[in-house]
Parts: sequence; C-alpha cells; structure tokens
Amino acid sequence: MKLFAATFLVGALGVDAALGSETNEVVRVTAAPLPKYRAETTDAGTLVALPPERSPFTVDSLTEDFIRERNAADLDQLITLQPGIYQGGKTVMARQAGTYTIRGYSGSEVLLGGVPLTGGVATFLDPTLLERVDIVKGPVGGAYGAQMGSMEDLMGAGGTVILQPKRPSFEEDFHDFLFRGSYSKASGTRLKAAADVNRVLGEGRAAVRVPMAYEWRDPGWAASGAGHGKTFSAAPGLSLRVADRLEAGLDLFYQHSDQPAFQGVRTRWGKPYGSGWDDTYTRPGDRMRFQTFGGTFRLDGDVTDWLTLRTRLSFFQNENRYDYRGPYSNTGFDPDPASGQRYEWGAGDRLYRTFYAGQDAIFKFDTWGVAHQLLVGVSTTVKEGQGWGGFVSTGRGGTVTEENYLEKIKASGYSDTRQQKVGLSVQDLLEWRGLSVIAGVRADWHDSVNHVHEWTFSPRLGVSYDILEAGRAILFANVSLTETPNFNYKAWPGNAGTAKSDYLDSSWRAVQKEAGIRVNPSGSLWLAATLFRIDQSNAPIAMDNDLTGEGYYADDGKTYSQGVELSASGDITDNWSLYLAYAYIDYYDKTNGLRFDRFPPHAVSLWTSYKAPWLYDAVLGLGCRWRDGWMMTFRGQPAGEDQIAKRLLTFDVSLDLPLSKRLTLGLAVRNLFDSRGIESARNLQAFANDGRTFELSLRYRF
Repeated sequence: MKLFAATFLVGALGVDAALGSETNEVVRVTAAPLPKYRAETTDAGTLVALPPERSPFTVDSLTEDFIRERNAADLDQLITLQPGIYQGGKTVMARQAGTYTIRGYSGSEVLLGGVPLTGGVATFLDPTLLERVDIVKGPVGGAYGAQMGSMEDLMGAGGTVILQPKRPSFEEDFHDFLFRGSYSKASGTRLKAAADVNRVLGEGRAAVRVPMAYEWRDPGWAASGAGHGKTFSAAPGLSLRVADRLEAGLDLFYQHSDQPAFQGVRTRWGKPYGSGWDDTYTRPGDRMRFQTFGGTFRLDGDVTDWLTLRTRLSFFQNENRYDYRGPYSNTGFDPDPASGQRYEWGAGDRLYRTFYAGQDAIFKFDTWGVAHQLLVGVSTTVKEGQGWGGFVSTGRGGTVTEENYLEKIKASGYSDTRQQKVGLSVQDLLEWRGLSVIAGVRADWHDSVNHVHEWTFSPRLGVSYDILEAGRAILFANVSLTETPNFNYKAWPGNAGTAKSDYLDSSWRAVQKEAGIRVNPSGSLWLAATLFRIDQSNAPIAMDNDLTGEGYYADDGKTYSQGVELSASGDITDNWSLYLAYAYIDYYDKTNGLRFDRFPPHAVSLWTSYKAPWLYDAVLGLGCRWRDGWMMTFRGQPAGEDQIAKRLLTFDVSLDLPLSKRLTLGLAVRNLFDSRGIESARNLQAFANDGRTFELSLRYRF
C-alpha cells in the first residue's frame, strides 16, 4: 500500500505540474473551502423545499462535506455516527437487513431519492455516491405513506433515511478521483478507488455525471483460506433542460458485492464469549453475494409560475445469495460447547423487485397575504420477493449436520410474496410573517399476496414560527400519525376465534408529539433542542409458539418512546466548522410493563474541522462518539441480564493537506485509542465496532 501511495503521489504531482506549465500557471498550494455541515434547503419530510431551520419537522442532513470528511467505508458506518440511530446487525442475510432504528423504533427502511431500495443492499452502499443523507425523524406516513419493508416487520414508526444521489451539474466540468487505503489489525485491509466525473453537454442543455467506486478488502476476521471481498458501485446520471425551469433526468444505480459471510460473535456481559471480538464461525467458502441494479426517471420543475411538477418512475432489482455458519442466534443457549448449540447454518437465494410511480403537483398562490404551496400527489409501490432462505441450528439431537443443513433449509419452503400500495397525498404549506404551517393527510390502499386488503390514513400538522422576525430563533412543533397494516403476521389461534390460517388484518398506529426551538447565534451556526414522544399501539407481539411450532401473533402491542435531542451545526468562525449532537431515549413496553434500555439511552456524536492558515490551509478534523450501555433483545424483549452492550467511547483525528491546487493528501486515525465493544446486534449475534484504523488517501480534482 505504501508503494502504491508513493507511486500515485509522484505521478499526480507530475501531471499537475504539466497542466500548470501548459497554461503558464504557477503551481501553488491553495486552500480548500471550509467544509459545510448544514444543508441550505431540503424537501425531506416537508415534500417542498425549505431551509431546515424553518421546517416544522426534525430532519438531520449529512452533507457531502460531512460524508467526505468522515470517510465512512459504507452507509452503515456513516449512519451509525448519528446519536439515536442504530442498525440491527450489519448483514444482508437478516429479515430487517438495511433498516435502521430511529427514536427507539426499528425497521425504518432506506429510500434512494425517495424510492425504496430492496433487499438490504443499502447496508454496504458506498457513501461517495451520495450528495446528502437526510434522516427524517418521527412517523413519516403523512409524507411517504405507510412503510413497506421486508413485508414481515413493523416499519416506519421512528422515521426514515433518504439517500440523495449525486446529480449532474450544469455549472462546470470536473473530474474527481480518490484513492484510499486503510489498515486495522482487527478489521483488516481495505483499498478503494473512486471517481466522480461530470460533463456539461449541448451548450449547457444537458449534463452527465458518473460517480463510481471499487473496494477490495481482506477482513481481519475472515477464516483462513477465505477469498477477498470486493464491491463495485456506480450511480450514473443524465439531466436535460427541456425548458428554462423544467429538468428531466435518469438516475441509474448498480452495485455488486462478493464478500466473506459474517454474522457476528456471541457475547456475555458485553464481552465475546468463547472467542475474540474479531473471530468468526464461518468456513473458508462461506460467502454473501448480492447484485442490485435499477434506476429512476425524473421530471422536475416549473410548468408555469404557479405550477410545479415532480414525476418519478423507478425500478430496482436485487439478487441476494448467501451460505454461512454463524453463532447461534436464539435465546437459552447452553454455554457448554458439547451441547451442540453453539452455532447455526444459514443459506438462501432470493430475488427482490420494487416498482414505483409517483406524480406530485404543487400549486403556488396567495390568499389575503398568505402564501400557499398546495401539493396533490398520487403514487404506487409494488414489492415482490421470490426465493428460499433461512437458518437451522445444530440443536442437541444432532439432526442437523454440515451435510444436510442445506436440504433442511430448502425444505422450509419457497416463498413468493407481493405487496402493493397506492397512495393519495394532499398537503398545504402556508407562510405568513414568519409563520409556517404544514397540514396534510395521506391515504394508502394496501394489497398483500395473502389477499388481505387494508386502507390506512396518516395525517399530520406542523407549525414553525420565527419569534424574532429576523430568522434567528424559531419555535416548531408537530403532531403526526402513521398507520401501517399488520400484513404477513399469522393470527394467534385464540385471538377473537380466528382460524390458524388467517393473518392479522388490523393496522398498527404510531402517534408523535414533538416540540422544539432552533437558534442562530451567529453566521451559519444553528443550535436546536427537541422534545418528542411516540406512542405505538396495535403492534404485533409474538405469542406462545409451542402450540404448533410456528410463529403466531396478536395485535396487542403497546409501547412508547420519549426523549430529548440537542444539536449544533454550522460554522463557528470563517475557519471553524462544528457538528455536535446528543440524543436521549426512554423506551417503555406498556404491554408487559417493562422499562428497559432497548437501545442506548444516551449518545453523543462530535465532529469539528478547522482550516489552519499556519499550515498551508490544511483542514484538521477531530471527532468523538460516546454511546451508553444497552440491553440486547430477542423479538423486542430483554434477552437476559447477561446479554448487554457496554458503553463505548471512540476518538477520530484527520488531516487533509493540499499539496497543490488539485491534489490533497489525507491522513486519519479512526478509533484512536482502540476501544472495542458491540456496535450492533441481530438477535444475539453481536457485531463489533472497528478497532484502531489507519487511513491514507489521495484526492485529485481537475
């Protein structure tokens, strides 16, 4: 890696000097702009563009500068930098793969440009393809409709994650290349090459952009003899100006990954049990492979001064294959290795497809001095899944062996699922003298493969008010309700006399009440404080499975999550940027009368950068992340007092040094003090955080 970096450095400096000599330029070290951690405007959560400080709802935006500085290896690593956001196991092999927990509720799926992705592929998506990541907090049914995820899980009570891909720019041609290497004794070696090329065509009437990345990795935990991992991602886009204020475009996406399979380690009392943090149960040939492709046609802009259109037509397909051996993921495991309950086999071959079509029309008009943006929208989403997959444990009887585990998994059956949603949205944004009000409702009709039909209604009301009439202090509040059908949950046989073959035909409901204040003390720095509470009812809860050996549910679940969120983001001075956030979550299971830390009750994330004039305008970065301890769960319930995740504190440092006007050298150490602990967990399979990691990167732009 050192030879590779040195060779590239010498070559790049030579190319840069040659370019400078052709234009008689004097090659100088020039300052990079100070990173920006706050988006100017966003339509995430509001559906119409607003400055984030004026939104009645809470939206955390991770900007392109923040993404570049944090240099995360994948989306999962980037998202979990946020306090209060957690992943239920870094894998594409679980049912809820690629979904996140927000404000204490799990199962929030990822949207790419507002369109659902498939099959958990977002977990390993390369962040260099993204312009921004918006995290919308609270029930989001009023904005995006009742969520449809794996079609077996609760979705959307805590919010959603919206990925904004890099779009073509009409402003300039540019070529941006990144070469990065990292090494960790625990996590192994990663080598990455990325490019971002933008061209303006046809005298400014068209633009094309091709961001792509390739990563090679040799995981430190991989079994001896296991092949290396490799992932290729690309998100090419084309934009056309069909009129002065109307733009059409095509955003494509492709990702292929082939990696050693990994399902974490077993832990007790917050430490690895029977292994180290970076050991593995997997065999050399165990792999997880997935391939995703698709795209979105978009049409955006003003048809007239009073009408704006937003059109989306999308298709995504994901094929997911895996074969692995991992730690036993169920409760009640016997600590004696001789029991045979130390691990399980998993395998699968599944195909997922998502079709989406949406049309929004935004009408702009005034009534008695009040400005309106009235949105009327209709959309439909179809999700399909075919294939087989699952896991079997070794058990005590020895009935499952390495020779017959695949037969037993396939014998569980082939599944063919389909779910459709058709939604109608009506929303009005009213603005008058510093007062902004968003009121709207979305109605969704759902149809599942089990021939269950359901209507859901998700209204919401949000208010923000500039109390100083100078944009320096803004109060905001909202109340939101989201409904989602309890599809694909088998009804408990004793539940209202239903037959065993019936499924729940009710809907769960999540109601959020939120209030807060945002203050702008100077420049672009904004401080925010938020209080929230989410009450969920009619949620499926698992019943006694011993009756038939199958999972049955009743819709009696009642829980609430309440908390406080504090944040500061923006520029403190011309040379100093800050991102600081804190989240507190109190979770209570009202059905069982349990109050426990299902997720870390306290969490803090800090990242700050300083442009140093005394060091050739290099950008120095410092960050830390602290997360309180929490209890691991099984089916949402405490897995036992010995199944805990301890507190975790990590520090990061970085240096971006301009070597010329086009070339930047990056140095970083992540997890400076090599703190180890549980990062996330799927049932009782714990995924460790990365150990101390050294990074070297070169970025060349012209």
